Amino acid sequence: MEAAIDAVAELGGDRVRMVDIAARAGMSTGHILYFFGRKDALLLEALRWSEQDLVERLRAALSTLRSPRRKLARFVESYLPTGTSDPRWILWTQVFANPPGDEPSRQMLDSFDRAWEAELGDIVRDGVGKGKFVPVDVDQFVVRSRLLMDGLSVEVLMGSLRLTRERAIAFALTAMDRDLCPEPQETER
Repeated sequence: MEAAIDAVAELGGDRVRMVDIAARAGMSTGHILYFFGRKDALLLEALRWSEQDLVERLRAALSTLRSPRRKLARFVESYLPTGTSDPRWILWTQVFANPPGDEPSRQMLDSFDRAWEAELGDIVRDGVGKGKFVPVDVDQFVVRSRLLMDGLSVEVLMGSLRLTRERAIAFALTAMDRDLCPEPQETER
């Protein structure tokens, strides 16, 4: 999986070939084809592996924070791409360009969204419980916020001249603050 992610990051998802991945993994192309069958299946599995790894790292980072507002900021920082060459988001562009047609693959993609939404929902419920956030419809909030961050992510990944990663983070947090903290407050970020 690391070899596939490295190859995608270096060559781009549309230009990467099975032979490029095999060379990085120290395996034959036939060996990789035996396990995955097609490049799109391998890239989807690499995306699954990448998403699981990132969510696990996010959970570890969140466990060290006490402030719901700091957790929210860490969540947004983890979600948004690091820049135009973020391998996780490059893998996502391949899915956007060639969405899988089979139900199991679509369910796997949906599980990625649900994992992120569950983490965000936990942060919001924790903040409401501690009196740091006002009560909101958590389900609507997390879907709306994730979709907002998806749009911001595309801009960052495309190298928008108007929206840097830092501005995207600030934009997402400001939008979330409007729902969670309608009264101006000092932030704990």
